[in-house]
Amino acid sequence: MRSLLILRYCLALLLAVPMLSVAQSSVTITANGVSFKMVRVQGGTFTMGATSEQGSDASDIEKPAHKVTLSDYYMGETEVTQALWKAVMGSNPSEFAPTETSAARGSYDDFVANAKLLNAKKPGTVRIPTRQEWDAAMVTTKGSLQKPVEHVSWEDCQTFIKKLNQLTGKKFRLPTEAEWEFAARGGVKSKGYKYSGSNTLGTVAWYEDNAGDSTHDVKTKRANELGLYDMTGNVWEWCSDWYDEYRSNSQTNPRGASSGSGRVSRGGGWGSNARDCRVSLRNSSPPADRYYRLGLRLAL
Repeated sequence: MRSLLILRYCLALLLAVPMLSVAQSSVTITANGVSFKMVRVQGGTFTMGATSEQGSDASDIEKPAHKVTLSDYYMGETEVTQALWKAVMGSNPSEFAPTETSAARGSYDDFVANAKLLNAKKPGTVRIPTRQEWDAAMVTTKGSLQKPVEHVSWEDCQTFIKKLNQLTGKKFRLPTEAEWEFAARGGVKSKGYKYSGSNTLGTVAWYEDNAGDSTHDVKTKRANELGLYDMTGNVWEWCSDWYDEYRSNSQTNPRGASSGSGRVSRGGGWGSNARDCRVSLRNSSPPADRYYRLGLRLAL
């Protein structure tokens, strides 16, 4: 009897293990065939704004530096790609979207000539498609859907997120400005870098000195301390907050102003200089604006 009780106790402990385990370090989610990863950001307290490593590059809108405490959340491993946006929305608004061309325009006439020869020997051997059918079947894509989506307004992002939530049953949203900066700094694993993941910008970011005239595929530069890519450079990223001036008092899970004229964007983009790619740099735009340097990253 005693052995049976011990066995039941051990079984109960084993069954309880999944309930006691810590939150997953990352989760992979699929929407209409496109998978993406969300990385857990352990909550903590940090100094937001013009901290010492920003030096003379810090502007007045990054001051005063102030303490912020955040709860746990998840952050997109990458900026939202064109592939994910297209899977959810059915279209791709990006300036740098792939181009579709017919790979076989020049060979259609050859195909018809050969088909006629075969059909002359044995009628009905080959069905000859129309030129329209041929082109539709032979379309190829030049470019990459793994570049970040851009040319999307803050309002467009809300529509995208609503549809994504309906598809997945999750509660995705844009990150708050504080969540964005904490994650860009590396969260509780931060090493105090000026940019997200390094003091050498070119190792972690596509920006004006190395990007050329376009965005680049996500995850082609080094990740930061949390395993997040392109937190600096590639495209600016919308945040949920209305833009407002900083205050010196400590805050917990701040959500920004209740109203305003511009929504915050962060991180710099492919056309930005080094100063604009710093983790504390702030920017804002009217929520209806669309720009080919401005995209988004999901929070959960």
